[in-house]
Amino acid sequence: MKKNLIILFLVLLTIINIAALATFAYHRFHFKRDFPLRGGPDVQPDRHMDFIKYELGLNEEQVKEFESRCDRFREETKPIHDSLRAKRKELMDEIAAEEPSVEKLDRFAEEIGALETTLKKKTTTHLLEGKGLLTPEQQKKFFSLFKEGRDRIRGFRDRGKGTGGRPRHPDFKEGE
Repeated sequence: MKKNLIILFLVLLTIINIAALATFAYHRFHFKRDFPLRGGPDVQPDRHMDFIKYELGLNEEQVKEFESRCDRFREETKPIHDSLRAKRKELMDEIAAEEPSVEKLDRFAEEIGALETTLKKKTTTHLLEGKGLLTPEQQKKFFSLFKEGRDRIRGFRDRGKGTGGRPRHPDFKEGE
């Protein structure tokens, strides 16, 4: 009897392992996309640009203009991202302080909000400029890719019940 249980257990483990490997292989090869890489094999590819070029069918002129605008956008927004990171650190440091100042916390919140507004406006302008480089058909595909990505992110968040995948805090009642 014990021998039969061990054999049954090993058979089940084997089946589970085969199913896991088959699932892994399916996802690995079914969803793999081969993008032609820019600059030859010695150049580190810009995966985002390769993806966009491939998906939208951009011509070389469009690619050069996109790359130029993306480089300029990154240069313009890097200081904003750096400031946001620094302000968020200051905010957390103040929260962690022995006696946090509500005035400082309010000021940090306003400064972070202003920086995020500036970043969002620059991003919107950047997207509108990029849209202007595309044909109507490419624009449809471009924005469907954005929607698909947004929906995928929303799906990840929904799995965590709106907490970004983090467990919710327990609801403690007074005196427990």
